[in-house]
Amino acid sequence: MKRVALFLSLALIAISSPARAATTDWVEVQGGAVRLVATGPLESGKYLAGLEFLLEPGWHTYWRYPGEAGIPPQISFPGSVNLGQTEILYPVPQRYDDGFTKSIVYYDGIILPMKVTPEAPEKGVLLSLDVFFGICKEICIPADASLSLPLEPQGETDELAARLIARDLAMVPTSGETGGLSIGTVTLSGNGGSLVIETKAPENTTPDLFAAAPGPSYIGLPELDRNDGGRAVWRLPLKGLAVAEDDDQLRLVLAANGKAVVRLVTIDPSWLK
Repeated sequence: MKRVALFLSLALIAISSPARAATTDWVEVQGGAVRLVATGPLESGKYLAGLEFLLEPGWHTYWRYPGEAGIPPQISFPGSVNLGQTEILYPVPQRYDDGFTKSIVYYDGIILPMKVTPEAPEKGVLLSLDVFFGICKEICIPADASLSLPLEPQGETDELAARLIARDLAMVPTSGETGGLSIGTVTLSGNGGSLVIETKAPENTTPDLFAAAPGPSYIGLPELDRNDGGRAVWRLPLKGLAVAEDDDQLRLVLAANGKAVVRLVTIDPSWLK
Protein backbone atom coordinates (compact mmCIF):
# COMPACT_ATOMS: atom_id res chain seq x y z
CA MET A 1 0.00 0.00 0.00
CA LYS A 2 3.00 2.34 -0.01
CA ARG A 3 2.34 3.29 -3.62
CA VAL A 4 -1.29 4.07 -2.80
CA ALA A 5 -0.23 6.23 0.15
CA LEU A 6 2.09 8.25 -2.10
CA PHE A 7 -0.60 8.54 -4.78
CA LEU A 8 -3.13 9.73 -2.21
CA SER A 9 -0.72 12.25 -0.70
CA LEU A 10 -0.18 13.83 -4.10
CA ALA A 11 -3.92 13.86 -4.76
CA LEU A 12 -4.64 15.53 -1.42
CA ILE A 13 -2.03 18.23 -2.07
CA ALA A 14 -3.56 18.88 -5.49
CA ILE A 15 -7.06 19.40 -4.12
CA SER A 16 -6.29 21.53 -1.07
CA SER A 17 -8.49 24.59 -1.57
CA PRO A 18 -11.29 26.52 0.17
CA ALA A 19 -13.80 24.30 -1.68
CA ARG A 20 -12.46 21.09 -0.06
CA ALA A 21 -15.98 20.35 1.28
CA ALA A 22 -16.97 19.24 -2.25
CA THR A 23 -15.01 16.00 -1.78
CA THR A 24 -14.91 13.29 0.85
CA ASP A 25 -11.75 11.77 2.24
CA TRP A 26 -10.38 8.78 0.35
CA VAL A 27 -11.32 5.32 1.59
CA GLU A 28 -8.36 3.02 0.91
CA VAL A 29 -8.79 -0.56 -0.25
CA GLN A 30 -6.17 -3.03 -1.39
CA GLY A 31 -5.03 -1.86 -4.82
CA GLY A 32 -6.61 1.59 -4.70
CA ALA A 33 -9.03 4.00 -3.07
CA VAL A 34 -12.46 5.53 -3.60
CA ARG A 35 -14.15 8.83 -2.72
CA LEU A 36 -17.11 11.08 -3.58
CA VAL A 37 -16.68 14.41 -5.38
CA ALA A 38 -19.13 17.11 -6.46
CA THR A 39 -19.01 20.24 -8.55
CA GLY A 40 -20.82 22.36 -5.96
CA PRO A 41 -24.12 24.25 -6.27
CA LEU A 42 -27.46 23.16 -7.69
CA GLU A 43 -27.73 23.79 -11.44
CA SER A 44 -30.85 23.27 -13.55
CA GLY A 45 -32.43 21.38 -10.67
CA LYS A 46 -29.59 18.86 -10.27
CA TYR A 47 -26.28 18.42 -8.51
CA LEU A 48 -23.40 16.92 -10.46
CA ALA A 49 -21.39 14.49 -8.36
CA GLY A 50 -19.12 11.55 -9.02
CA LEU A 51 -17.83 8.34 -7.47
CA GLU A 52 -14.07 8.38 -8.06
CA PHE A 53 -11.88 5.26 -8.15
CA LEU A 54 -8.10 5.63 -7.92
CA LEU A 55 -6.28 2.42 -8.83
CA GLU A 56 -2.67 1.37 -8.44
CA PRO A 57 -0.80 0.49 -11.66
CA GLY A 58 -1.84 -2.93 -12.95
CA TRP A 59 -5.08 -3.02 -10.96
CA HIS A 60 -8.55 -2.73 -12.48
CA THR A 61 -12.19 -2.51 -11.46
CA TYR A 62 -15.31 -3.25 -13.47
CA TRP A 63 -17.83 -1.56 -15.75
CA ARG A 64 -21.59 -1.67 -15.10
CA TYR A 65 -21.50 -5.21 -16.52
CA PRO A 66 -18.30 -7.19 -15.88
CA GLY A 67 -18.31 -9.56 -18.85
CA GLU A 68 -17.48 -13.20 -18.21
CA ALA A 69 -16.14 -12.60 -14.70
CA GLY A 70 -15.90 -9.87 -12.08
CA ILE A 71 -17.95 -7.77 -9.66
CA PRO A 72 -19.56 -4.61 -11.07
CA PRO A 73 -20.14 -1.60 -8.82
CA GLN A 74 -23.19 -2.14 -6.62
CA ILE A 75 -24.28 1.27 -5.37
CA SER A 76 -27.03 2.15 -2.91
CA PHE A 77 -27.97 5.32 -1.03
CA PRO A 78 -29.03 4.41 2.53
CA GLY A 79 -29.28 7.27 4.96
CA SER A 80 -29.44 9.94 2.26
CA VAL A 81 -31.53 13.01 3.09
CA ASN A 82 -33.71 14.94 0.61
CA LEU A 83 -32.59 12.65 -2.21
CA GLY A 84 -35.08 12.36 -5.06
CA GLN A 85 -33.40 10.56 -7.96
CA THR A 86 -29.81 9.64 -8.76
CA GLU A 87 -28.67 8.76 -12.28
CA ILE A 88 -25.32 6.93 -12.35
CA LEU A 89 -23.40 7.23 -15.63
CA TYR A 90 -20.68 4.90 -16.90
CA PRO A 91 -17.82 6.13 -19.13
CA VAL A 92 -16.46 3.90 -21.90
CA PRO A 93 -14.52 0.92 -20.47
CA GLN A 94 -11.80 -1.34 -21.89
CA ARG A 95 -11.50 -5.06 -22.64
CA TYR A 96 -9.45 -7.30 -20.40
CA ASP A 97 -8.40 -10.86 -21.29
CA ASP A 98 -6.53 -12.89 -18.67
CA GLY A 99 -6.27 -15.93 -20.94
CA PHE A 100 -9.22 -17.63 -19.26
CA THR A 101 -12.02 -15.05 -19.23
CA LYS A 102 -12.77 -11.74 -20.94
CA SER A 103 -13.96 -8.86 -18.82
CA ILE A 104 -14.94 -5.19 -19.16
CA VAL A 105 -12.87 -2.95 -16.93
CA TYR A 106 -11.45 0.41 -15.91
CA TYR A 107 -7.75 1.02 -15.22
CA ASP A 108 -5.83 3.77 -13.36
CA GLY A 109 -8.59 6.14 -12.32
CA ILE A 110 -12.20 6.73 -13.28
CA ILE A 111 -15.15 8.80 -12.09
CA LEU A 112 -18.69 7.50 -12.43
CA PRO A 113 -20.62 10.78 -12.87
CA MET A 114 -23.91 11.06 -10.97
CA LYS A 115 -26.79 13.44 -11.61
CA VAL A 116 -28.51 14.01 -8.28
CA THR A 117 -32.05 15.44 -8.11
CA PRO A 118 -33.27 16.62 -4.68
CA GLU A 119 -36.83 16.07 -3.49
CA ALA A 120 -37.01 19.70 -2.30
CA PRO A 121 -34.69 21.88 -4.46
CA GLU A 122 -34.59 24.68 -1.90
CA LYS A 123 -33.02 22.34 0.67
CA GLY A 124 -29.62 20.71 0.74
CA VAL A 125 -29.00 17.01 0.09
CA LEU A 126 -26.99 14.62 2.21
CA LEU A 127 -25.67 12.16 -0.37
CA SER A 128 -24.93 8.99 1.60
CA LEU A 129 -23.59 6.14 -0.51
CA ASP A 130 -22.57 2.51 -0.01
CA VAL A 131 -20.55 0.86 -2.79
CA PHE A 132 -19.47 -2.76 -3.16
CA PHE A 133 -17.12 -3.55 -6.04
CA GLY A 134 -14.37 -5.83 -7.28
CA ILE A 135 -10.74 -4.80 -7.71
CA CYS A 136 -8.22 -7.13 -9.34
CA LYS A 137 -4.60 -7.67 -10.29
CA GLU A 138 -3.20 -11.21 -9.99
CA ILE A 139 -6.08 -11.85 -7.61
CA CYS A 140 -9.55 -10.34 -7.32
CA ILE A 141 -10.68 -8.79 -4.06
CA PRO A 142 -14.15 -7.61 -3.06
CA ALA A 143 -14.07 -4.08 -1.64
CA ASP A 144 -16.59 -1.73 -0.10
CA ALA A 145 -16.90 1.82 1.15
CA SER A 146 -19.45 4.10 2.79
CA LEU A 147 -19.27 7.76 1.81
CA SER A 148 -21.34 10.86 2.63
CA LEU A 149 -21.20 14.33 1.13
CA PRO A 150 -23.45 17.35 1.83
CA LEU A 151 -24.69 19.19 -1.26
CA GLU A 152 -25.97 22.74 -0.83
CA PRO A 153 -28.05 24.74 -3.36
CA GLN A 154 -25.79 27.78 -2.97
CA GLY A 155 -22.54 25.92 -2.31
CA GLU A 156 -19.23 27.07 -3.76
CA THR A 157 -18.04 25.56 -7.03
CA ASP A 158 -15.13 23.14 -6.72
CA GLU A 159 -13.25 23.84 -9.95
CA LEU A 160 -10.98 20.80 -9.74
CA ALA A 161 -13.86 18.41 -9.04
CA ALA A 162 -15.79 20.00 -11.90
CA ARG A 163 -12.89 19.37 -14.31
CA LEU A 164 -12.44 15.78 -13.15
CA ILE A 165 -16.15 14.99 -13.54
CA ALA A 166 -16.33 16.77 -16.92
CA ARG A 167 -13.36 14.73 -18.17
CA ASP A 168 -15.11 11.41 -17.60
CA LEU A 169 -18.59 12.73 -18.38
CA ALA A 170 -17.27 13.35 -21.91
CA MET A 171 -16.60 9.59 -22.18
CA VAL A 172 -20.18 8.58 -21.33
CA PRO A 173 -21.90 7.09 -24.41
CA THR A 174 -24.65 9.15 -26.03
CA SER A 175 -27.78 7.97 -27.82
CA GLY A 176 -28.10 8.08 -31.59
CA GLU A 177 -25.16 8.81 -33.89
CA THR A 178 -22.12 10.87 -32.98
CA GLY A 179 -18.56 11.15 -34.27
CA GLY A 180 -19.45 8.92 -37.19
CA LEU A 181 -20.44 6.09 -34.84
CA SER A 182 -23.72 4.24 -35.07
CA ILE A 183 -25.17 0.84 -34.14
CA GLY A 184 -27.33 -0.69 -36.87
CA THR A 185 -29.24 -3.93 -37.15
CA VAL A 186 -29.24 -6.62 -34.46
CA THR A 187 -30.37 -10.02 -35.77
CA LEU A 188 -30.29 -13.65 -34.76
CA SER A 189 -27.62 -15.72 -36.52
CA GLY A 190 -28.59 -18.59 -38.79
CA ASN A 191 -27.79 -21.22 -36.17
CA GLY A 192 -29.46 -19.23 -33.40
CA GLY A 193 -26.39 -19.30 -31.19
CA SER A 194 -25.41 -15.64 -31.42
CA LEU A 195 -26.55 -12.16 -32.33
CA VAL A 196 -25.17 -10.48 -35.45
CA ILE A 197 -24.64 -6.77 -34.79
CA GLU A 198 -23.80 -4.26 -37.52
CA THR A 199 -22.01 -1.03 -36.67
CA LYS A 200 -20.47 1.94 -38.44
CA ALA A 201 -17.36 3.90 -37.45
CA PRO A 202 -14.99 6.28 -39.27
CA GLU A 203 -12.46 4.57 -41.52
CA ASN A 204 -8.96 3.96 -40.11
CA THR A 205 -10.28 3.70 -36.55
CA THR A 206 -10.30 0.70 -34.24
CA PRO A 207 -13.83 0.44 -32.86
CA ASP A 208 -14.84 -1.72 -29.94
CA LEU A 209 -18.26 -2.98 -28.93
CA PHE A 210 -19.47 -3.80 -25.43
CA ALA A 211 -22.70 -5.39 -24.24
CA ALA A 212 -24.45 -5.11 -20.87
CA ALA A 213 -27.26 -7.55 -20.19
CA PRO A 214 -29.87 -7.71 -17.39
CA GLY A 215 -28.72 -8.75 -13.92
CA PRO A 216 -29.13 -12.55 -14.10
CA SER A 217 -27.08 -12.75 -17.32
CA TYR A 218 -23.47 -13.87 -17.66
CA ILE A 219 -22.76 -13.26 -21.36
CA GLY A 220 -19.33 -12.68 -22.86
CA LEU A 221 -18.14 -9.85 -25.10
CA PRO A 222 -19.03 -9.19 -28.73
CA GLU A 223 -16.31 -10.44 -31.08
CA LEU A 224 -15.40 -8.71 -34.34
CA ASP A 225 -16.31 -10.84 -37.35
CA ARG A 226 -15.22 -8.42 -40.08
CA ASN A 227 -14.51 -4.73 -40.58
CA ASP A 228 -14.62 -3.28 -44.07
CA GLY A 229 -14.19 0.45 -44.50
CA GLY A 230 -15.62 1.28 -41.10
CA ARG A 231 -18.62 -1.02 -41.46
CA ALA A 232 -18.14 -3.78 -38.94
CA VAL A 233 -20.03 -6.94 -38.12
CA TRP A 234 -19.85 -8.40 -34.61
CA ARG A 235 -21.09 -11.64 -33.08
CA LEU A 236 -22.36 -11.85 -29.53
CA PRO A 237 -22.84 -15.40 -28.16
CA LEU A 238 -26.25 -15.83 -26.53
CA LYS A 239 -25.16 -18.37 -23.95
CA GLY A 240 -25.95 -16.97 -20.51
CA LEU A 241 -28.36 -14.27 -21.70
CA ALA A 242 -31.35 -13.76 -19.42
CA VAL A 243 -33.94 -11.15 -18.53
CA ALA A 244 -34.90 -9.73 -15.16
CA GLU A 245 -38.39 -9.09 -13.86
CA ASP A 246 -37.93 -5.35 -14.44
CA ASP A 247 -35.34 -5.37 -17.24
CA ASP A 248 -35.43 -6.92 -20.72
CA GLN A 249 -32.96 -4.59 -22.41
CA LEU A 250 -29.59 -5.41 -23.97
CA ARG A 251 -27.34 -2.32 -23.80
CA LEU A 252 -24.83 -2.02 -26.67
CA VAL A 253 -21.98 0.51 -26.51
CA LEU A 254 -19.81 1.27 -29.55
CA ALA A 255 -16.59 3.24 -28.97
CA ALA A 256 -13.79 4.68 -31.13
CA ASN A 257 -11.51 7.73 -31.00
CA GLY A 258 -12.67 8.76 -27.53
CA LYS A 259 -16.34 8.88 -28.58
CA ALA A 260 -19.09 6.37 -27.84
CA VAL A 261 -22.74 5.71 -28.60
CA VAL A 262 -25.25 3.50 -26.84
CA ARG A 263 -28.31 1.65 -28.08
CA LEU A 264 -30.87 -0.26 -26.03
CA VAL A 265 -32.32 -3.33 -27.72
CA THR A 266 -35.30 -5.24 -26.34
CA ILE A 267 -34.38 -8.89 -25.84
CA ASP A 268 -36.52 -11.11 -28.05
CA PRO A 269 -37.75 -14.30 -26.30
CA SER A 270 -36.26 -16.31 -29.20
CA TRP A 271 -32.77 -15.16 -28.10
CA LEU A 272 -33.07 -16.90 -24.73
CA LYS A 273 -31.73 -20.42 -24.52
